[in-house]
Amino acid sequence: MYINLDVLNITHGNTDMIDTEFGRMHIERIEAGKLKVISGKVIATDPILLYDDESYSETIKPGTYPVYIYYGKTEKRKKQSIIAELKLSDNEPVKWEMALYAGESSSGFAFDEFMGYEVENGLGCFMDEKVMRILDVMDENELEKYEKKVKNVVRESDNSCVEVVLDETNGANIIIFASGWNNGVFPTYYGFDKNNKLTRLVTDFMVVEL
Repeated sequence: MYINLDVLNITHGNTDMIDTEFGRMHIERIEAGKLKVISGKVIATDPILLYDDESYSETIKPGTYPVYIYYGKTEKRKKQSIIAELKLSDNEPVKWEMALYAGESSSGFAFDEFMGYEVENGLGCFMDEKVMRILDVMDENELEKYEKKVKNVVRESDNSCVEVVLDETNGANIIIFASGWNNGVFPTYYGFDKNNKLTRLVTDFMVVEL
């Protein structure tokens, strides 16, 4: 199974620089927004493509959780988002596992194999499963307006990360962010603390590879 611990462990909060194939990369963390988790089931996907509309197998206690984007910058490259983190607690992750759907297993994966979500629009997101249900019943015109709104608010954002509210009555929202490489397939991981409690959900945009 592909898992880059050097990148995932940036979420410990004590890393401001990392060695990469492009040279020394400076790390900056910003808060993209706070995700409203209603059902306890979280989806990570391209917010426009929406192919990956199934929630991960691990459930989360309903609540509101911050989403952080970690950007990396080297002297010769533009700033890129390295990882997107849904932070579920302040506990430090000590174990990482690939986030998969119910019934899936990573036990047979080779060291360089992974499952991830497909990005075609240079964007990723976290959302609650209930938000996907809203999107699933939109007609063509509604989806066109939604897509236009997403592109406009991202374009206007200084850091290409935004919150889009889909239901004002319960606060159901999507936290959207730029993927480090514009397109591709990117894996997401669970981070567990020393008590085996879920403390992180992190997408690796594979800007820094093993």
